[in-house]
Amino acid sequence: MRIRTSIWIEDDHGKVAYGLGRQRILQAIRESGSMMAAAERLGISYRGLWARLRHSERRLGFALVDSRPGRGKSGGTKLTPEAVNLLQCYDRTLREIYAGSERAYATHLSPLLRGHAPD
Repeated sequence: MRIRTSIWIEDDHGKVAYGLGRQRILQAIRESGSMMAAAERLGISYRGLWARLRHSERRLGFALVDSRPGRGKSGGTKLTPEAVNLLQCYDRTLREIYAGSERAYATHLSPLLRGHAPD
């Protein structure tokens, strides 16, 4: 048995502002340089990807992507400095939370559940 933890950030109205799905979207955009390629890679529509980004940008209060035509040599999409920082901070936060939940599980639940797993 093992513990699973899911973490996301909500706005004051309970709407998702950022979570693991948005994290994966930003990582895919950073790696591919394209929202279209990121959508294909993640198996979601371009429209769905763009909607998620717009919702997050509105709820977080800052832009996540810069996709201005003619930006750089190839155009495409680049993460904003705020998005790069968010990627790094969210990843560090997740690692700390996961490590803490593993420690708590090992201390409090694992001894109780050891030997009670179904066959």
